[in-house]
Amino acid sequence: MIVSGIPRARSPQCLGGTVTIEGIQPCAKCSRLTLDVNIIRGRAARSFEHIRDHNDLSSDQLRAKVTVVKDKVNTLRLKKEGWSATKILEYCRLAHAGQYTARNYTQAEIDLAMLIYELGGAGAIYALNHSIFALPSRNTIQPYRRQLNLLPSVSGLRFTDIFRNITTLFGPQLLPPVKCGHTVSVDEVAADRNIDLMHETDEMGGFWKDLRSVEAAVAAVKEGTVHVAQEICVAAISHLYGTDYGAKPVYMGPTCKKGSWQEQVRLIEVIVEAWKRSPGGEAKHGPIMSVASDGDHKRRLALFVLCMRYDIAPGNPLWPFVRNLPGLNLRVGKDNLTNDGDPKHIFKRNRALVSSSEGITIKNVCINRDLLLGWLERLPNQDWSETSIHNLLHPSDAQNVSDAIKLMMSIIEIAKLDTEDFDPGEMAEFEALCLLGEAYNALLQPFINVELTLSEQIESLLYADMQSMFKNAVLMVPKTRLVNGQLKVYNCLLGDDPLLMRRNFDFCLERQPRRLNMLRKRHVDHLRPVHFKRELRADSCDLEKCWAAAVQAAERILLKHERFKRKDTDLSRPLGGKYPAISGGVDRSMTSVSDAPAEDLIDPETRNFAQLVAGVDIDAMIVSENNYDSSTGTPHSLFAEIDATRRLAHKKSILRTLFDMTVDGHASHDRLQRVRGYTIGGKSWARDVKQDHNISTKTHFQLGNLFTTLLAYNNTHLGLAVARCTLIKHTPPGSKPISMSAVARTELHLPSSNYMISGQNLQIVVSGRLIDFNIQDQALSISTAELPSSGGLEKTCFYGLHCLKDTTLHEKFPIFTAVSEGIFPYQADALGINYAASITNTPIADSIAKRKTCRVCGKIVKDQDRQQHVGQHIINAKYRIQDSSVKTPVRIHN
Repeated sequence: MIVSGIPRARSPQCLGGTVTIEGIQPCAKCSRLTLDVNIIRGRAARSFEHIRDHNDLSSDQLRAKVTVVKDKVNTLRLKKEGWSATKILEYCRLAHAGQYTARNYTQAEIDLAMLIYELGGAGAIYALNHSIFALPSRNTIQPYRRQLNLLPSVSGLRFTDIFRNITTLFGPQLLPPVKCGHTVSVDEVAADRNIDLMHETDEMGGFWKDLRSVEAAVAAVKEGTVHVAQEICVAAISHLYGTDYGAKPVYMGPTCKKGSWQEQVRLIEVIVEAWKRSPGGEAKHGPIMSVASDGDHKRRLALFVLCMRYDIAPGNPLWPFVRNLPGLNLRVGKDNLTNDGDPKHIFKRNRALVSSSEGITIKNVCINRDLLLGWLERLPNQDWSETSIHNLLHPSDAQNVSDAIKLMMSIIEIAKLDTEDFDPGEMAEFEALCLLGEAYNALLQPFINVELTLSEQIESLLYADMQSMFKNAVLMVPKTRLVNGQLKVYNCLLGDDPLLMRRNFDFCLERQPRRLNMLRKRHVDHLRPVHFKRELRADSCDLEKCWAAAVQAAERILLKHERFKRKDTDLSRPLGGKYPAISGGVDRSMTSVSDAPAEDLIDPETRNFAQLVAGVDIDAMIVSENNYDSSTGTPHSLFAEIDATRRLAHKKSILRTLFDMTVDGHASHDRLQRVRGYTIGGKSWARDVKQDHNISTKTHFQLGNLFTTLLAYNNTHLGLAVARCTLIKHTPPGSKPISMSAVARTELHLPSSNYMISGQNLQIVVSGRLIDFNIQDQALSISTAELPSSGGLEKTCFYGLHCLKDTTLHEKFPIFTAVSEGIFPYQADALGINYAASITNTPIADSIAKRKTCRVCGKIVKDQDRQQHVGQHIINAKYRIQDSSVKTPVRIHN
């Protein structure tokens, strides 16, 4: 404003002026305004680098600071990616030459392109690369793709097989993630009861025992002493991390679930030791913290033996975190290894337990399906559109996790019923159901409630009496803190669910809303780390504080914690001493459990599990496997001799014929082709193995190899030529020819081979002497002065080939049974050197010329004229025409 012709400014917080004799005086806020303006003017005159608080910067200073910071960030980014002026100029030169197209792709676009390439092939990725979407090309995604050839253990448990698979899946080609914990998951998958031929190792796969003789295997199967495995035991390792948590299989072997728990102990010990010794294992990714499995009783015994060996005592890294947790079982395995039960299997087993006629007894009330049927009908506002009460209590699919969770949550809802009209009998049932509902609520919340923090999950888990799963979840917190306290602990990744979900490829593809929301009970079966939004870092959880809060809450409905002050008494052993989980009795919550042999049972009073197994001598195991590999490392063929006549048959056909008892070779000529003997579609198990896999010069004839062949000239002379193979074609019966890069020598040498070899003629061997390569001087000599005046070196390549001297090389040239007819353009030179030998009047002359002697007249006739020639003899004989050339009379029968 302007007062008396003088500009005046008023503060936004003006309190109003004061009227005095001297006039209107400004308020305190307006009086300070001049000082504030002078301070701002002084700050604006200085550089932004001398002002610490960004709130004191002017708009011009902020713009200048952002420009400087942005330049620094770009400089650091360029330095990290290795860019420089020289590199930029090199890429500009390549772009100008059309050899480089600058594009910037995100990781999501690269992943999408790889998925499309695997599903649609090169044509699909080419079309999308040239479309408006401009996805990465095949050359761009090639460095991100890996060919993973896993090795199954068909001849028993082998340390080297597991070590190789770990190196393949976790080796140097995999970018190192943040170090974290890992879980070993062990489970079985269904398989056809058939015998496979593993052509890479020349072994029979499918027996639950190691058998190397076909005759012995057939006899053992027919006698019943050995049977064909009906399942494949798969052991996988998964990251306990928010990304890349999928299970990666490191062991695959046939099984029938009739082995002993000692075999399971040996398997897990070998996997853990292989992970420790592998460069791509513990040293790179982090330790194995737990072993997870389903409710298989043999594996349950093995896990207790492995993970209940030692007490957590002073000196153990976990002791400071668990020393004040009364009731927690403090026994662990070597390197603090713990066993884990899969939450989803536990949910299904609880459903099977309360849905049975025997049920479970709580407060002298038997809770079974008949009791639950009446109580679930009383629940108001329940959504029974997806499944009825009858289907929940009489499940047709015992593996449906969503229905199991819905039944447990319905039992939890019973506590909300109005009890005003209940009689004493109903009140007793209601109290028992409420107690069961409290336990179910505490069991489910950590795995289905995405709003819980890690501390709230630990408090909830204390209610549950599923002690293997519970103890592992609690100890996972201090274990993770020892690795990296900033890592998040995801309870949804515990158990062997990552292994089970690995087979569900639709889980990755069908990312529809039904997989991403929580509006219905079925969606809780698909929770993953991305759904949990609250605090889950290991450092954020105070175990002692969570434990104390949980005990106070649990005392109202569970046993008081003073019980656990007795020796050998904790949540895993509530009655003291005994481990109920490893008793010899059959768990009624399991739908199908075979009776265990007497020698496989463990005394429930056992406390020292370390004495039950002697451990595995890994070093001796490696030496034994290396000795076996060196003794059986000779090249093998896909064919085998089947009788004294040295007839050859394909090994897969032999196995399919001998082990398929339903084969009837007389029923149809193509019976064996229509019988599925090994896998779906009749292909080998290694569907992604390329043609050049496991090819060597000893077993395969390849493009570029040298060979000798016979060349015929005018059907009168025959010469020997040395040629270089340029084409290999295979013509299956009734199919078009297929070009190949290599062919097995055992198949190429067969008289009935369908392979054709073509090549470039290198030299004609002089008749009457050994093979000798004579390099003729036909190169053009150019002096230095004749070279172009300008030139540049773009790339230098060095190629070397090393081989041993072989004095018997002339015996190793392949000899083929078929000869292609052609023109032989070579003639003798002035010195009279013969490059071809005359075959006139020799036994092979007619075969080379494709002609035969007529048995009627003795005349030599070519193959294409033989039908017409013999037909003329028949006509002459029929009409009694005299033919002087006939030596053997032709008889005509009417």
